[in-house]
Amino acid sequence: MPATRRKRRPAKQAFRLQQIKHCRYCDEPILKHFADHETICGINSANRKQALADLSRRAHRNTSGDPAPVHVDTSSDTQMIPEVEDADMELGFDADGPSPSSPAASPDTCDPPSLPRRFIYVKHHPHAHKEPEIISLDDEASQPESSTLSESTDDRPWAPFRSYHDHKFASRCVKRRMPNAQINEDLRDLRSGAFSTDCLVSFRTHADLDKVVEVARLGNVQFESQTFHVDFDGKVFSGRYKVDIELRDAWKIIKRWITDETLAPVSTWFSQERYLCLNGQIDYSNPLYDEPCTGETWREIDDSLPDDPSMPSCYLGLHVWLDKGLVSTKVKMHPILLRGSWIHSTTRNGSGNGGSTLVGFPPEIAHIDPKNLKSNERSDYDRIKRLIYREVCRRILASIKDLSHTGEALRFGDGVVCFAHPGVLIESMDLEELAAWLTIRNSRSLHPCPQCLVHHDDLPDITRTFPKRTTQGMVKVVRTAPNSSATARNEHFKKHGLHDFKHFLWEFKNSDAYGAASLDKLHVFDGGVWGRHLWKVIVAVLQKMNRASEFNENFDNLPRWRDLAHLSAPTTIDYSEGETFLTILKCALPCLVQLMPNKSCLVRVVRIMQKINIMLGLEVATKTRLDLLDSMIAEYESICLEINDEFGKDFRFLKQHMLSHASADIRAKGATRNTTTRVGEGFQQEVSAMYKKTNGKRAEHQISVIDEKEETLAYLDMKVDA
Repeated sequence: MPATRRKRRPAKQAFRLQQIKHCRYCDEPILKHFADHETICGINSANRKQALADLSRRAHRNTSGDPAPVHVDTSSDTQMIPEVEDADMELGFDADGPSPSSPAASPDTCDPPSLPRRFIYVKHHPHAHKEPEIISLDDEASQPESSTLSESTDDRPWAPFRSYHDHKFASRCVKRRMPNAQINEDLRDLRSGAFSTDCLVSFRTHADLDKVVEVARLGNVQFESQTFHVDFDGKVFSGRYKVDIELRDAWKIIKRWITDETLAPVSTWFSQERYLCLNGQIDYSNPLYDEPCTGETWREIDDSLPDDPSMPSCYLGLHVWLDKGLVSTKVKMHPILLRGSWIHSTTRNGSGNGGSTLVGFPPEIAHIDPKNLKSNERSDYDRIKRLIYREVCRRILASIKDLSHTGEALRFGDGVVCFAHPGVLIESMDLEELAAWLTIRNSRSLHPCPQCLVHHDDLPDITRTFPKRTTQGMVKVVRTAPNSSATARNEHFKKHGLHDFKHFLWEFKNSDAYGAASLDKLHVFDGGVWGRHLWKVIVAVLQKMNRASEFNENFDNLPRWRDLAHLSAPTTIDYSEGETFLTILKCALPCLVQLMPNKSCLVRVVRIMQKINIMLGLEVATKTRLDLLDSMIAEYESICLEINDEFGKDFRFLKQHMLSHASADIRAKGATRNTTTRVGEGFQQEVSAMYKKTNGKRAEHQISVIDEKEETLAYLDMKVDA
């Protein structure tokens, strides 16, 4: 029987003819935002003389020089408003609306009410072709409702499973990673009537379940096996190394996200400017920074993209997460995760559809144990590891290199066709992985910072600014390197804190390899500046005073608090994770003031670090808060000078310097929740659990298959529940 071609499902109509309404002011057919359009028309048709008089009075009272507010109807929670430019005020009418002499202007029309007392003014990027929005903050009832996922139009969202019951049973088995013997036992009990006389599951054995799950995996972005060779001319480990990897194509993952209708309501395709406005006036002096779309980096990239109203171009910034973790007592793995920064953080930082996606593992060199290496051997090993890291990441992101320059036209999940320009916006890694990723030298080099060219001796000066690392500058370093000898070439790169490598992101557009390196509060502040340095100074001083046990007793007597771990002897903790040190920071001050003078530099440094911790962890930052953060960091720096003089603490370490980039990172990429590695730490537990289900041989491949199954079932769960 010849194959028949299935008819393509027609694209969903964004609007139906019977839904089209005509504005009562301009009599135009309005397809979208009808209430908002009528509000704007009502404003344009109001008494212009009275409106302009009000604007003039407010302009005289506004001493900050910001534009005067425009009256808007606030009957709905979120309103669209037109901006009034200075040129329009001089003409005496709104350039986008009718003139005062227009017939639409009626003296009988009442004046529109004023703006809310407190609100957020959202100004979309011009490429979005959207009017500004107002989000009222006056009361809870006026808060905009959270976006909900669109309803599924598929009558069988659990396909390819035969029924919803089969899907539910398979989902439970896969998520719990049940052994085949237990699955067979449960199916046998179900079909024998042990639990119910009516069994709705059609599977007979685990083999039947596996067949359907394998079919479901075909609709997901699958891992691909690749092999490449690394030629290394080191002093100890020179030779040709074969590397087998499992990886996913980044562009296939991006397309799956942006074309998904269920993710469209929680996706933002263009940058925004948000301002906190008080006293019923639009105020541009206090911008907000929360999601990556509110950052300056995204806005600058949007400005550089072509502006075509018929085919808008939007930037798709990726969040790259990379960290190592123990999956057993001896085995260490390095998962790489991707996130879409255009997806809202509540979804992006979660699990399942829209959250992080595992894209590969940079493998370890099997026959080399780094713990038993000498100094010259360790140098060779680090170079091999760096080569493998770079090649694995280059292959994962290879498909978006050309697209970052040209873009690709796609129909997004909201039904609009746009040119998608992918790129790397955020890199969340510990400093060790970040050095390998960026092919820069370690934290003890002459220029260790991944973002700027600070000299090692200037690391304690955290209120100074230094020249930034740029792709153009690093390319120039490579081009000017001497070819006379390997020693001279190595010294040339050493002066600039680089290794003799060309970074693959140098060939990408809208992907600043050094600007994407971001402040990681977990490793830099919680477990770094505080946990590895200043806390150790305090412990040493307490032990010297013979009051460490008294401090531990005070700490143990602190009352229990929700979501706060209770530690009985914190001074005995030598090595732990950042969360443990953060707990100590939160509780150390009342225990310390009983043992030291209140004006002691150690007491004051704990107090100021608690304040800095609060400011860095805010979900929403404002210009006012960032200015306050800068003043706190300046105060912290002055206290560090006292600690250096009194206790001899050397603050020439990289994590101390990274605090100087804190406010700039928040302005560039939004709140620290967008850049922290904490959102990926939970995946290390997932990898460890999946590793225990393998036999240890080709573990990366087995984990990839397990992750594909779990991700596929999670995606179907989302469709079923939509």
